Amino acid sequence: MRPRNRKLGVPRSGRSLIVLVVLTCLLAAGGGLLLLIPGAPDEANQEILLHRVERSDFEAFVTEPGDVASSSNVDVRCQVKSRGSAGTAIVRICDEGTEVKEGDFLVQFDDSVLQNELIAQKIVVANDKSDLIQAESDLANAQRTLREYVEGLFEQQTELLESDVFVAEEDLRKKDLMLASSRRLASRGLTSLLQVKAAEFAVEKSKKDVAAANRALAVYRDFTREKLVGEYEANIKKQEAVQEASRFTLDLSQHKQLEIEEQIGHCLIVAPAAGQVVYNNERDRGQPLVIEEGAIIRDNQVIIRLPDIHNMQVDVKINESHVNRVKVGQPARIILDADPDNQLVGEVKTVAPFPFPMRWHGAPLEYGVEVRIIDPPPSIRPGLRAKVQIFFESQADVLQIPLASVIVHNAQHYCLIKEADGWRPQKVSIGPNNNNLVVVHEGLAIGDQVALTPFRHIDRSDLPAGKSVMEGNEAEADQLTVSDRNSPAAKPGL
Repeated sequence: MRPRNRKLGVPRSGRSLIVLVVLTCLLAAGGGLLLLIPGAPDEANQEILLHRVERSDFEAFVTEPGDVASSSNVDVRCQVKSRGSAGTAIVRICDEGTEVKEGDFLVQFDDSVLQNELIAQKIVVANDKSDLIQAESDLANAQRTLREYVEGLFEQQTELLESDVFVAEEDLRKKDLMLASSRRLASRGLTSLLQVKAAEFAVEKSKKDVAAANRALAVYRDFTREKLVGEYEANIKKQEAVQEASRFTLDLSQHKQLEIEEQIGHCLIVAPAAGQVVYNNERDRGQPLVIEEGAIIRDNQVIIRLPDIHNMQVDVKINESHVNRVKVGQPARIILDADPDNQLVGEVKTVAPFPFPMRWHGAPLEYGVEVRIIDPPPSIRPGLRAKVQIFFESQADVLQIPLASVIVHNAQHYCLIKEADGWRPQKVSIGPNNNNLVVVHEGLAIGDQVALTPFRHIDRSDLPAGKSVMEGNEAEADQLTVSDRNSPAAKPGL
């Protein structure tokens, strides 16, 4: 009596069991049909795996994981300057996940230090205003002093000096008359010679007084006026410089006050656009940073992101071996890890022209691809993980067979067809594949049964003879893709 496990068709060897399980899973994914047919006398302990050729829609796609993100993400940053400290503390913050409209409250920072700085700066501004007022007054006085001298004091002093000249000349005329009188009297013997000498001395003195008065007038007109005008003008320029410095000082202090007031304004952040509040929790310099009340935020750090959940996408990294197949506009199927039962529809939005930097030497190159989600559901959230299938080729109602049933021999492709009296190698013309199924253009018909393990039933020597792959046309030998050549059907001796 045969053992029970042989009667049920269970392979005796562990290797046969593994092959059976793998091929069964492969056929289940590709929509194949496994037919269990009793073996020939020399296959009494084996089962024959067959696939029935049928027509169906062919789809070839690339599957990669990705992260859900918003296509129109608004970053809310901290604009409060650190001012020598580690950052600014959060006093109050909107709850994560809240739907906000433009202008709604988001974050309140601690502004107590800035309020104290504002009061001190207002005092500085007031003092600078006082200095500017004093400088303007001093400049006006200096200008008035110059005008007073040029238009008043100079003429007044000139008239006084001219009066001194007139008095000196009048005194000289008197002295001349007295000298003439003394000389007449002396000629008559009525006065002494000594009196005549005194009169002559008085005349000479008056002449010197007249000369001195004229010189004083000339000096005042030609030198003193120029000197005083120069001093007054220099004082005006000095006061103008003082006024300008005071104005600049006031402008600087007022600008600093406005800056402090602006920083106080930055302590209150409202939503710049409508969206959903998402905290930007990240690692800062190797340390985890959690956005919460009391957290210290540095200048220009992103605190909150406001994604538009009505305009979502999936950021995908495509391996370099598939990037040439991915084009803008190709359809995509998106499967969220959080909701795998509800598949989403997408479309390739952008394909990066350059790869991401290599993370280590020898790492595979990856290109960034953005897949737009068409009609995203209300439950979708940024940060969700997803699997994305990007369809780069599709054909409707075509013959398809598993890759495992294709034999590459002498630059040709063959399948092993099951017939009533045995097996028949059949040359086929194949098309694109999706790593599981391959399109057959010629050589097979609907209802044909092809072996999934052809080399279990024939040897390579049983196939039609022809040129070797190395001697034949390399273009024909390259009809299968890299994935095909790595498949079990492309490996000799299987």
